[in-house]
Amino acid sequence: METEIISQYKASIQMLMDTIDKCPNDLWGDDNHYQNAYWQIVYHTLHYTALYLSGSHDEVIPWPRHIDGQHNLGKKLPKNNPEDVGAIYSKDDLTNYAELIIQSLDNLLTNFNPSEKSRFFWLAMNRFELHLYNIRHVQHHTGQLIERLHQAGIRGIKWVGKG
Repeated sequence: METEIISQYKASIQMLMDTIDKCPNDLWGDDNHYQNAYWQIVYHTLHYTALYLSGSHDEVIPWPRHIDGQHNLGKKLPKNNPEDVGAIYSKDDLTNYAELIIQSLDNLLTNFNPSEKSRFFWLAMNRFELHLYNIRHVQHHTGQLIERLHQAGIRGIKWVGKG
């Protein structure tokens, strides 16, 4: 079962990476037409993927480039705060983060106990269901980003069946 879960994580993250690659620069940072910029949805997705893979909130090792608040959706980020200069993560930044997550999967998921509780108080489920939830979260936001690409006339996002 570990092999299949790892495979589906890899497949879903690879599809997310394809949306990063295909996103035009003018859409990447656009928060004038959308509540959340494209990059912010990508970062939110990767942040929570890494969090839920970590085992618990206390065990998560934050991405070294993490800036507090950048992973939250539904809020406009301040534009004139000096701390936010350069806060838009680049495509390369987030592609590298996605690759780090993929590289960590074998280590994080080997010998996990599927019936153990999730250890996230807001997700009352076992570890197996948490992994399904996490993969669905990646796919939900990947679909959202694909729709934005389609609105911009961009097609050809690759379906990845397994990683």
